[in-house]
Amino acid sequence: MRILACSLALGIAVAPPVHARPPTTTAPPAAPVTEGDKLNAAIQAWSQGNWARVRALLEPMLQDGRKLADPLHEEAALRYLSDATLQDPDIAAMSNEWATGYIKRLLASSPDWRPPADTHSKAFYDLYNSLREERDRASSNQCKGERAACIADLDELKVRYNALGIDHLRLRSAYEQQEVEVVEKIARNRAVALVPFGVGHFYNGRKALGAAFLAGELAIGGAALGLFIARVTRCDRLSGYQPGSLYCEIGEKQGLALRNAEQAMGIIFLGSLALDIVLAQALFRPFSTMKRTRVRRSELSGGEVETGGKKPATAPGKASGAPSSRLRRSDILQVTPATTLVPGGGGLGVKIRF
Repeated sequence: MRILACSLALGIAVAPPVHARPPTTTAPPAAPVTEGDKLNAAIQAWSQGNWARVRALLEPMLQDGRKLADPLHEEAALRYLSDATLQDPDIAAMSNEWATGYIKRLLASSPDWRPPADTHSKAFYDLYNSLREERDRASSNQCKGERAACIADLDELKVRYNALGIDHLRLRSAYEQQEVEVVEKIARNRAVALVPFGVGHFYNGRKALGAAFLAGELAIGGAALGLFIARVTRCDRLSGYQPGSLYCEIGEKQGLALRNAEQAMGIIFLGSLALDIVLAQALFRPFSTMKRTRVRRSELSGGEVETGGKKPATAPGKASGAPSSRLRRSDILQVTPATTLVPGGGGLGVKIRF
């Protein structure tokens, strides 16, 4: 027995020692970096009631009116931050003021913004409702003020409109009583100005110039005709129009001088006719004034008095043939046959009246 006990004791003493294993530790979670990660971490902390962590994550991103890159992230961050601010007992003295600023930013972002139902605390919804009612009340007061200003402007415009209407009636009456000059014109015929012997100038109303051309052309034509008659009666050609065939009773030199004078007067006569026609065409007046009268504007048949864009109605029983400014298309040129007297008898001629 002693030998067995010693061997057991020896075996226990010889067994190697067992060392204790050190405790395992969990690594802390990584800090969020992006806006989305911070927002998700803040929502998780809000669900756990950790208001201080929510504020620590979201306030640096939103303070001093900062905006997030994603409008949806900004809207959610402002909601959760304002709710956490209202429920944080550590800042109870300033929580309502800070949360009011956050909710006002949400209301300013969109007039129709509303928070999701049954998501946040009662204090959040109460503050939202009070701010929305305050904003709606201010908007209503602003609309009432603008409406009162518009009514005042409308009354002022009505007074000005009535005054302008009275002035318009007075000016219209004076306008209708104003005397205007009515001119009756006719269109002239340019073909008449092609007639020589001053007819074109007489037709244009320039009687002195017409008389000068008439007298000059008659004198030059008469002289040319007289020289022609003298040459025909005193000279003759023996062998046609061959050179040296002219024979004159008054002598060859005098006959040649007579012929040259006749040619010169003929050229002058034709030149005077051409000058007469060209000058009459250059000085031609397309229209001629026949009559000038002065009448009241209200008596014009084509009255230019404005009556709301419509022509004034003709009074019953009033003739519509009142004088007006008009242009007559027909000319006063009249060509009629007439009797004429010639030496030794009579004949039929043409009478031109213009």
